[in-house]
Formats: sequence, C-alpha cells, structure tokens
Amino acid sequence: MPMLPFFARFSFGYYLNIVFYIVVFAITIRILLDNRSPTWSLAMLLALYFLPVIGIPLYFLGGVNWKKRKIVKHIPERIFKSNLGDLIQRQQDFLSNVPSEYENDSVKNVRMLLNSSGAILTMDNIMQVYEEGEDLFRDLLEKLEEAERSIHMEYFIWRSDELGEQIREVLTRKAAEGVEVRLLFDGVGCFRMMSRRYKLRLRRAGIQIRYFLDPLSPFSGWLLNYCNHRKIVVVDGQTAFMGGMNIGSEYIDGGKRFDTWRDIHMRFKGESVGLLQAVFLADWENSGGKVEDESVYINTEPDTEGDLAMQIVTSGPDSDWHSLKDLFFNLISNANEEVLIASPYFIIDEAIEEAMVTAALAGVTVRIIMAGPPPDKWVPFWVAQTYYERLIEAGVEFYQYRKGFFHSKYIVADGKVATAGTCNMDLRSLQLHYEINAVIYDAVEAEKFRSIFEENLTDCRKVSLEELENLGFLKKLRNSIFRIIAPLL
Repeated sequence: MPMLPFFARFSFGYYLNIVFYIVVFAITIRILLDNRSPTWSLAMLLALYFLPVIGIPLYFLGGVNWKKRKIVKHIPERIFKSNLGDLIQRQQDFLSNVPSEYENDSVKNVRMLLNSSGAILTMDNIMQVYEEGEDLFRDLLEKLEEAERSIHMEYFIWRSDELGEQIREVLTRKAAEGVEVRLLFDGVGCFRMMSRRYKLRLRRAGIQIRYFLDPLSPFSGWLLNYCNHRKIVVVDGQTAFMGGMNIGSEYIDGGKRFDTWRDIHMRFKGESVGLLQAVFLADWENSGGKVEDESVYINTEPDTEGDLAMQIVTSGPDSDWHSLKDLFFNLISNANEEVLIASPYFIIDEAIEEAMVTAALAGVTVRIIMAGPPPDKWVPFWVAQTYYERLIEAGVEFYQYRKGFFHSKYIVADGKVATAGTCNMDLRSLQLHYEINAVIYDAVEAEKFRSIFEENLTDCRKVSLEELENLGFLKKLRNSIFRIIAPLL
C-alpha cells in the first residue's frame, strides 16, 4: 500500500479539534483578563468546559465585556454633553463645593449619577403616574393627535394588535400632515410581533422605521442577547412618556394569559423631556438612522411651571458604569427606615443581595413585590426562589402578586426618593439590557409610589420560610441549577 503524504494523515476532525482547543483557550484567557465577578466567571468557565457546544455561543452572545469593546458608537451621555454641556458643568461645579449642611444621601446620589452617566438634575418638571394601561394609552393617543412637528417612539415590544392598529392610524394621519414620525423597535423584543402588512403600511405612510440590533442582520444578529428594553415617546420635544408598558393590548386587558396587568408608566413635561429626547436620538443613530441637527429636537428652555427635581438615568452593556445597579445599591444601602421594591423578576448579584441583608439586619423595613404564580416566564421565577431563604432570615419580606401579572418596576427609599422606569431587579436589566429610569427627589411624589405599593400588597401573598422548607428536594435542585447559569441567561 502506498504511503499517504504527511499532511493527508490527519483527518478534518483532527484540525477541527485543534481549532476548538485554540478557541476555548482564547476565551478562557479573555474571561480571566476581564476580571469580572467570580460568580459570573465561574459560571462561564463551567459552561465552556463541560457544555462547550452551549458555552462557546453563550460567550459570544452574552459574555463579551462590552464596556471595553463598545457595541454602539453613540451613547446618550455624548448628546447630553453636546447639547446640555453648560448645564452639566454648572452642576459639577456646584456638587464639587456643596456646603456641609447639604451633604446628604440625595446629594451623593445626584453626584454619582451625574459622574457615571451624565444624568443631569433637572428642577422644573411635571410628572403624571399611570397604573392602568387604559388611562395611559388614552392620553398617549390624544397627545399623538396634537403633534405638530415630530413624534419619536421607541419600544421593546410593539404588537400589530388592536392597540397597535389604533396607534398606526394616528401616526399615519400625522405623517400625512407633515409631522416627522420616527419609530424604533428592538430587534428581539419585536421579532414576529408585527405583521409584514402592518410594517409595510407604516413605511408607505412615510413613517421612518429602524430596528435596534436587528437579529436578522448579518452585522448585528449575533448581538441578539443585548436588547433595547427602553420605552420612550417624545412629542414635539415638549411632552414625553416613559415606563414599563409596551405597545400591546395585554397592557390594557391582561391578554390571553392573565386577567389583569399591573404596571407603572409616567408622563413628563419640563427639562427632563430634553434628556429623554437625547436618549432616543442616540438610539436612533446607533440603529443606522440619521439626525442632521440634534439640537433642533432638544428644548433647553421648556415652557413649564413645574418644580419637580429628577434625573434621567441610562444604562447598557457598554456604558462606562452600571449606573442603574449602582443607583439601586445606593438607595438600599443608604435607607434608614424603609425600602420598597417592585419588580416582576428577582435575580440579583452579591452586591445587591448584601445591601438588602445589611439593611434588613440594621432594622430597615425591606419589602419586595414580584410576579406570582403563574409568571410569564418560569425560569426567572424559579431562580428568584433561591434568594428567598437567606433574605427572609435577615428580615426581608417577599410578596407574590396574585391578581394578575405584575410588571411594575420601581423603588421607594424612606418615602423621600423614588425611581421608576424600565429596569427590572434582575441581572439582564442591570448588566445586559439598554435601560432607562427616572429618579425623583420629592417626598410628595415618592409617597404616591408608596401608596401604589401598599395598594398592590392587598393583592399579594407573603412568602414564608415554611413554604420554602416544603418546596421539595427536586424543585430546590432545579432552582439551584438554573441559578448557577443565571448570569448567562
């Protein structure tokens, strides 16, 4: 038998194995050099070595440290600085020389958010809070009808259902009147939510449509783990809406799965609208859209008689800092009397967990409302159960909402400061998603959120240690397994 050439003695599988080991080695070095939390690093390495078919794609989908390698070029902070630079500088000058009598937790919070995400403290705002989708969308449709120059809308989920059709009809009329209409959809959240006919009718009406990180695009499809979870509407640069409600009839009637839907959304007038507009413009440009002059859309001198102090805070996987996670940590750690937390999901890291434990052990009342069974997603619900025992033993109180689906996202600290928006109390929102929250420094407005929380408690069931002890070995094991890979979900 003739001898094969040397290079032919090795099969294709041999070379494939070599490539595989090189990739695994390179990813291992990258994970170690990123110096992220030991929990995340260990979870990633376990998946990489024991489930490589899953671990390698998971790393590229959700493991790359985008703080060092930006996903997007334009972040809202840049537009803040370009169009509101003088205001930022005045605040930085003031905060660097605050008299000692003003040095309190709120001032520290303002300074942290200004330095970490360019979150300008605005003082002239008016805010309206919505608990019901019916009330929100009635007012939203009215405001869209009143638009004269521009309508900018950005949503994680947008359905072409009955509500979506109502909004499309209004937008079509406004576009025909010459109003500039821009719609920005998250590529993952809106995937298969709208019919082709619906999108075609929007485009034919002259409405501009973009997708943020389109999963079907060869350039951004591999980034589908990083979603734009923001919900923003800005009309004529004067009025804005932001919060937890997407475009879908379930936010009004609960949909097919739930009898009711509990949520929080807000309407703003004042300088904060300019900040929300800047966030939209940054996201629009990052989605391939063009904006010739950003300043045209940002009103730096709004006509309002409001006196509400607030900051608009953004966060994303490639922001310099995890601003919203730091905000939550600060509110919990600095509370002296009470912390009320509303979130449909509850998957936290060690820092937030220790902040809650420390606060509860120090005598601070810590209460958490989350979605109760049946949830919309079972895995996050199972993982949340793994946190209950230690936190309840420390004094934290957990409540599961039972009347319908609970989708509200807000925190109230000591009845003086509140934050609400799109960010859940979970690792995806705190680390992987593009999120936005308002931070309200006003006892009267904070009390409104506190009253909403107390009202929600009447439709909740408190979780007990006895219930956890009776959960069963297999369910506890299932929950713990999912918790190990929670940083990767």
